[in-house]
Amino acid sequence: MTDAIRWDLADSGVLTLSFDRPEVKNAIDTAGQQLLVRLLDDAERHPGVKVVVLTGTGQSFCTGADIRSMGAPDPDDAIAQEYGKTPLWQAQEARTDRLKHLARASLQLHGMGKPTIAKLRGPAAGMGFSMALACDFRIAADNAFFISSFAKIGTPGDYGGSYFLTQLVGPSKAKEIYMFSDRVLAAEALSLGMVNRVVADAELDAATDAFALRLAQGPAMAHRYIKQNIHAAAHQTIEEVFDLEARNMIRCRLSEDCKEALVAFQEKRQPRFEGR
Repeated sequence: MTDAIRWDLADSGVLTLSFDRPEVKNAIDTAGQQLLVRLLDDAERHPGVKVVVLTGTGQSFCTGADIRSMGAPDPDDAIAQEYGKTPLWQAQEARTDRLKHLARASLQLHGMGKPTIAKLRGPAAGMGFSMALACDFRIAADNAFFISSFAKIGTPGDYGGSYFLTQLVGPSKAKEIYMFSDRVLAAEALSLGMVNRVVADAELDAATDAFALRLAQGPAMAHRYIKQNIHAAAHQTIEEVFDLEARNMIRCRLSEDCKEALVAFQEKRQPRFEGR
């Protein structure tokens, strides 16, 4: 759909969004960041999309924002082109609002009611680091590595990485990873719980395809509410989580998917889920 990000939707319902700028290790410029937000909105609304896989072409996942475009107005944004050089556009609050809008990509990956998977080879740095952590699952090649990079340029980080990393590894380790900006290699990432699987690079595509297909063939409604329950468990009280679980349990018990699963169990066959 664009030179910056590819959209590939398989008949299985697995959507692959690929950063497609291998000549700059999939660094994403402002226009590409805007596009990603739109594509993720489309993915969430698209009835044929059951699972989203985020990856990069070539030997990199994503090395973050393309620094050559930082501060430059998006050439495809008419408002940015009109106001991009004005004091109002450059004011701190306006710039903060624009960054929050672009960082919605991480919120979408985390919050959409469909499973999201980061397929990782090579570097996941800066913004790419944060977005990989925002996904529900991470499948990594043995040559993959994470690096926050932000402290190296005198910044604290964005795109929700500090939230997601803290949830995965705890606050002390998260501070170390951010403040030193050292590489976290695939094996260490696995031991820390930052990734779900590490496989040989040659096996990455097949392993991710199998993982994604298994999710795509599962009960989409139940997956939506599993995500909701687990996300709530990070910040709600136990009583609130019990209440949410009960509501979501009954909601799914009334679904056609649940009825089909119960019949399939009695008939000793695999259920055929339709997402209803």
